[in-house]
Amino acid sequence: MDDLLADFVAETREMLEASSGEIVAWEADPSDTARLDTIFRFVHTVKGNCGFFDFPQLEKLSHAAEDALSECRSGRREPDRALVSAVLAIIDRIGVMTDSIEAGEECSADGDDDLIAALQPGEITSVVGEPKAAAPHQAEPADGEDDAAPKAARSNGVQRSIRLPTELLDEVMKGVSDMVLARNDLARRLREAGEQPTIDGPFDRLSAILADVRNAITRMRMQRLEHLFGSLPRLVRDLSNELGKQVMVDFEGGEVELDREMVEMVRDPLTHIIRNAIDHGLEGPGERIKADKREIGLLKFAARQSGNRITLTISDDGRGINIERLATKAVAAGIYSQAEVDAMSQRRKHYLIFEPGLSTADEVSSVSGRGVGMDVVRANIERVGGSIDVASKPGEGTSFYLKLPLTLSIIAALTVGSDGQRYAIPRSYVEEIVFGSSDHIDFAEAGDRRLITFRGKRVPCLSLAEILGTQAGDAMDWEASTLVLVRLASDDIFALAVDRVYDHEDVVVKPIAPAIMDTGLYAGTTLLDDGRPMMLLDLPSIAQKHELVNEMRSATRVPEEEPAEQRKAQPIMLFTGLDGRRRAVRLELVRRIDTIAREAIDIEGSRVQAVIDGAIYPLAGLEHGELTADRCRLLRLSDGDSEIVYAVREVLDAAELEGEVIPSDADAMIEGVALIDERPVPVIDGHALFARHSGGQRKAPPLSCRLPADSDWARTILEPLVEAAGYRIAGDGDEESDVAIELAEAPAVAAGPARRIIRLRHEPDAPGDGADSIYRYDREALLNALKQARMGETA
Repeated sequence: MDDLLADFVAETREMLEASSGEIVAWEADPSDTARLDTIFRFVHTVKGNCGFFDFPQLEKLSHAAEDALSECRSGRREPDRALVSAVLAIIDRIGVMTDSIEAGEECSADGDDDLIAALQPGEITSVVGEPKAAAPHQAEPADGEDDAAPKAARSNGVQRSIRLPTELLDEVMKGVSDMVLARNDLARRLREAGEQPTIDGPFDRLSAILADVRNAITRMRMQRLEHLFGSLPRLVRDLSNELGKQVMVDFEGGEVELDREMVEMVRDPLTHIIRNAIDHGLEGPGERIKADKREIGLLKFAARQSGNRITLTISDDGRGINIERLATKAVAAGIYSQAEVDAMSQRRKHYLIFEPGLSTADEVSSVSGRGVGMDVVRANIERVGGSIDVASKPGEGTSFYLKLPLTLSIIAALTVGSDGQRYAIPRSYVEEIVFGSSDHIDFAEAGDRRLITFRGKRVPCLSLAEILGTQAGDAMDWEASTLVLVRLASDDIFALAVDRVYDHEDVVVKPIAPAIMDTGLYAGTTLLDDGRPMMLLDLPSIAQKHELVNEMRSATRVPEEEPAEQRKAQPIMLFTGLDGRRRAVRLELVRRIDTIAREAIDIEGSRVQAVIDGAIYPLAGLEHGELTADRCRLLRLSDGDSEIVYAVREVLDAAELEGEVIPSDADAMIEGVALIDERPVPVIDGHALFARHSGGQRKAPPLSCRLPADSDWARTILEPLVEAAGYRIAGDGDEESDVAIELAEAPAVAAGPARRIIRLRHEPDAPGDGADSIYRYDREALLNALKQARMGETA
């Protein structure tokens, strides 16, 4: 009610501002009926709203003004100066009362009768807007400041609002969307340019600010669900009266906000669910009494927000879903066979309610019985990236759970390519991405269907090029493609073959022409970060168009040909060593993959170690070749107690080791050789590897380095270099740092004690007394000095 009252106050103020000028202009030209109609509509609207909110004083004033204006509209009275003055006085009085209503204060009725009397023909009002209409306590202010102070205080305590056309909000959202695309373009260019500490920081701040602005604009587009709930009681009343039932409606979570476009999209699905609940779910009064229930049925709506999604629950206390009757209908309609129905779980049988053409009604009526409704609900919910679930207990009722995204405007998407064009897939649908050439992917054909075997389960496979008509299926090189495993909201899975996967990013979805939507291929359009257009694929519609839903739901485990002889597959990580040869390591040993600068690796005799995130790790794998000059790729391996890193040239893929590992004595670090993709691959022996590097990770914290205080050069140039060398920048409060860097030309300032001091000079050539200093831009010498300091501390 508070929001409705705020809307009333805002609307009244808008009309007050517009009506005063209209009244004065109408006085100058009494024949202008258009202005008279505008003034009349204002007082008529105020009168109607006052009746709703129970403001009798305001209703009485507006009703009197409405009567006087109605006489002028009918031609029974000619407008004159006295009438205009009286109407203006009432307009002023309405403004004063509106301020009191907004501030929650009582407004005296003194003077209202005089204002109404002044509207009568022949009456003369001596004052316009000041006088008899004013309450006694308002007519005797101590001074101008005393009168203004309460108004200012009242205004400061009230949340003011303005009305904006939705078109303006859409334009602002479009501008923010373009900024998101420009941000994505800049991010791509920065990634290509490499690390730039002076730019990365401001860019991160810009991204954070842009995210805040985008969230604020999104909230501006939000609409409370109570606006949606407000239209449902009438629908429930009419439908229950038509069916001879008594239904009570309960709402919870009306304060939850949803994008206004999403509110309109969910309106039709809600209508279908309500019709289904009242017709099929809730019993008549007599049946409810026999079942020891209240005569009046309950239909409850509850909304909750969790993260960037809304959960909307619609539940009734009716008879529940008769799943056996539903299964019998499914068999009679030829949707499933009796054997398939018998193999279904109770939960799976509940989902039969969403099958097209299936209805439990015995007779076709104006409400139900045609088998159209719940399948449309699921299709519409999934089309906007949502999901629907159902739960039911016989005799207790049924609940539908709708999970909806907060907004349709900006979504997280995966960008894929097909025949040189890019397309977007909502990331919420993406289950996994695999290569068609992987050894754990098997392709098969069943009639005109292409199937893949993935993790022991056969799922249908579609080619995006074939769907779009750019390439025939028999010309498709399936093993050269990338497979995107798509999981729909109903937990159904299918594979989509694409040429390649580019990246994931936030995209701004814009509507497309209805003729394009009717193809069932696209759900919208967006722009790439370089401004090129890109279509958003409608995956649920594509799945239904190719009749994959039933096929996916009946997907079964692939039978093992020889269960007794099957070995449990072992996951492994394939990589290329520094010598270019393929090797493998058991995946259970791999903790993560790191990429570090070459300067963070220290090689001195037989001691080889790397600094990662402030920790020192033994480094293995260098016996196979030389490290790269700039960035080094490392596998971080763990035995549960300690960690080491293994240098590689390239990480290839994760695979499964199904065959035997043939032992080999050629290399003590090799467990044996396995056949992977019909090629022999050495498998690293984790036991021998950790036995050789038994030291494991050193838990000692990183050494600290103190930089020159109040030096922009040190903060901009020196700090990133020191951190890359594995040091922590010491703060002002540190009692003692391991290393301190000083500028030779700067005055000596005691910033804190240090175990070792490195002095930097401005000139390349050392002066007579500068032999112990390093040129500030001699990177190699500075890194060597830092390395010597570190090795001295950790020796």
